[in-house]
Amino acid sequence: MKLAENEKRALDVLREVLFNRYPVIDFRLFGSKARNEGRHDSDLDVMIEIPEYDQAMVAEIDNIIFQLNLEHDVFISALYFGKDELEEGPLSETPIYKVIQREGVPL
Repeated sequence: MKLAENEKRALDVLREVLFNRYPVIDFRLFGSKARNEGRHDSDLDVMIEIPEYDQAMVAEIDNIIFQLNLEHDVFISALYFGKDELEEGPLSETPIYKVIQREGVPL
C-alpha cells in the first residue's frame, strides 16, 4: 500500500481518534489505494465496523472525517458496518463486504 505523506497522516489521526473515542471493532483501507492502484487524486476508502450502527456516532465520525479531509487535503470516504447487522443480517454476504474482507488492509 503506497500512500502519500498527507494520506498517511490523515489515516493515522483518524485511527487514533476512532479507537480512543468510539468502540471501533475494525478499521480498514480498501479500494484502489489498498491495492496500490490509486492515483494521486483517488479517494481513501475506509471501512469502519462498530458494535451496532448508530446514526449519531456515524454523524460524529463523518464530521471528524470532514475536518481531516480539509486539514490534510485528502478525501476519506467511509463505509460503516454494525457488527450486529453483520452477524444477524445479510450484510456479511454483500459483495462489498466480501471484497473488504479479502482485500482490505487493517489500519
